[in-house]
Amino acid sequence: MAQLKKQHSHAHRLDNMRLPIVAMPLGLAIFTASAQAVDFRPSIKDQIKIGKEASAEIRKKEKVLPDSDIRVKVMRQLGQQLVAKIPEAERKKNPFEYSFDVIDSKEVNAFALPGGPIYFYTGLLNKMKSLDEFAGVLGHEIVHIRNQHWASQEGDRMKRQLPLAILLTIVRAGDFAWDLAGLADAVLIGIKYSQKHESESDRIGFDLMTAAGYNPQGMVDTFKMLSAGRKMSDFDRMLSTHPDPAKRAETLEARIKKEGKVYPPMRPLPFAPQPLPAATPK
Repeated sequence: MAQLKKQHSHAHRLDNMRLPIVAMPLGLAIFTASAQAVDFRPSIKDQIKIGKEASAEIRKKEKVLPDSDIRVKVMRQLGQQLVAKIPEAERKKNPFEYSFDVIDSKEVNAFALPGGPIYFYTGLLNKMKSLDEFAGVLGHEIVHIRNQHWASQEGDRMKRQLPLAILLTIVRAGDFAWDLAGLADAVLIGIKYSQKHESESDRIGFDLMTAAGYNPQGMVDTFKMLSAGRKMSDFDRMLSTHPDPAKRAETLEARIKKEGKVYPPMRPLPFAPQPLPAATPK
């Protein structure tokens, strides 16, 4: 919505052009067709810059573990192993600057920033039992960066919203129309793209972790852990940016069974899960 309004301010000059009403639909159609041929994605250089800036802000606000922490060391070793499995020609063409860090927080999550930074929360690591689980999630996050998911979403959003912004400006739409258009775009299209990218990261992350010698059952176990005690309705699935973790586990299990490959045994984490602090007696 904010982006639409920003474009609105830049496009406001069109109000003074006094285009014939009949010419508007045709002109907008021609412009829309032309816009579809343009790549609006931020460049890799821009993605790296944005990711570094966002990472610097995270370090100011969150408790990031020191380089000496065993969990950080293991994450970086795993990350380097997985990135090394990306073809060298691709790494030279798309020189993302991968970095791997851990945030001390009970949140059960991990995320990737544009251009290369990846963060895990200790809350997620505390629930993991194997290196294979760790490698599965890490491979998934690497694919978000490798396949430029954020940049693709941003480029597609701009491509969709620019013609709409011009149309809303021409008809002198009010703030409510702008807000409604932004909400509809986020719910009806943005969620679909997000779920598509999550499924793609599962599929290619699977390839990456197995190429590095890890057992994909680790990825399955992680999704089962995330789905434990959680049941998503059809409505929840429709509005969620991520597919149902139980369904993701089923999809991966079906792939393992179908391919029939023999994978190395699961390996335990070299660090014990960190217990939650004991409650202070009152």
